[in-house]
Amino acid sequence: MRKLESSIPGFENFPGRDAKFQTAYSFLEARRQVDAAEGLWRIRNNLYDLEGFAKFHPGGAEWIRLTKGTDITELFESHHLTDKAAKLLPKYLVREAVSPRKLPLTFEPNGFFSIFKKRALEALKDVDFHRSSTKTNLFADFFVSTTVLLSLAVAYTQSYLIIMLAGISLGWTTVIGHNYFHMRNSFRMYYFDLSTMSSKDWRITHAMSHHMYPNTLWDFEIYSIEPYLFWLPDPKKSLLKGIISQLISPIIWALALYTQAIKRYYSVFFEYRKFEFRDAVPLFLPISMSFLAPSIFVAVKLWLLIILTGSFIFFMIGFNAAHHHPDIFHDGDIYRNDFDWGLLELDAVRERTVIDDSDFLVLTNFGLHGLHHLLPTVDHCYLPLCEEAFQQTCKEFGVSTKKFTQWELVKGQFKQILRKERKKNIR
Repeated sequence: MRKLESSIPGFENFPGRDAKFQTAYSFLEARRQVDAAEGLWRIRNNLYDLEGFAKFHPGGAEWIRLTKGTDITELFESHHLTDKAAKLLPKYLVREAVSPRKLPLTFEPNGFFSIFKKRALEALKDVDFHRSSTKTNLFADFFVSTTVLLSLAVAYTQSYLIIMLAGISLGWTTVIGHNYFHMRNSFRMYYFDLSTMSSKDWRITHAMSHHMYPNTLWDFEIYSIEPYLFWLPDPKKSLLKGIISQLISPIIWALALYTQAIKRYYSVFFEYRKFEFRDAVPLFLPISMSFLAPSIFVAVKLWLLIILTGSFIFFMIGFNAAHHHPDIFHDGDIYRNDFDWGLLELDAVRERTVIDDSDFLVLTNFGLHGLHHLLPTVDHCYLPLCEEAFQQTCKEFGVSTKKFTQWELVKGQFKQILRKERKKNIR
């Protein structure tokens, strides 16, 4: 992969981009190389030993143990809306870090994110925002049940029409399942695993990488898809390769779940990750289908076709949901002078008309994306409560809240693949 330098002053080059086989664990290993956390947990310029706290962590020990040896400043600030966690930190302080942080992102008390977070906390005071809402749970349970029933119907009838319906339902189930792995552990986060993707791996590549550093060189979801899709602006981009990328995009969408499955089990067998219950979840559908299909081989073939359809739906939605358009910031563009973390989040996304107005569309199409990036652990159905706080804070900081249509984002995503010129941040 060709060496690139970030256009965000102070952003260090990220060695994870150079890994031969890019997985969630190669990302974490790269973080340990550059974060100067010395085998501990780094928050701003202090080092903490959170090993003893892991089993008491309300969000689950996994969040703590996965991040050992890394700088968790952005995760800590964005995942804790109240000051309860901050008050516990002194108990686990080891000492001040020797080296400065590798990232320039800030969380100043009078900055955009800190002010918005206080207002959002006030807006959420009447709900238990640490847990998923009843409405979201009903949607999730309905779609996972529908996916299972349609998959069994596929095994019984071998109907290609029902395969398509089962694949669409699986794609939507997976998008909704993403809502849960952002939060504390629950059985519903395993709905995501039904797709063959790992909720554990995506906590790393999505929640810890993409969500914290969207559209930058540190964004796993940007660099892991290169060179097949190259979204970052670069004067040396080849027009021919760009056109080829546009043409093969739908193929990538359809095959992505297969590659995700390969990476998942590669991590289990070759990166010494223990086999867990969630690693068996993807097998639930083909095993269940084998009882109604003529043979196990037919069941597997039909399941793979469902996965193919589900993959197309999930990644078509994901790649065109919010992040890629010529008018959205991508590393390489000229960056703003304010390094507030919340502003980076908003520079790298755009909200959508229509999609953001429906709970069903929000849950199945990664809706309310700007709010979701600012409040990743808040259930999607609670995000509208924070809309007034969002609008008010954006107005005070001169941040546009203009929305795109879904069609504008689809067209923009294909245009972004070809974009060479570097633009000034215009949000």
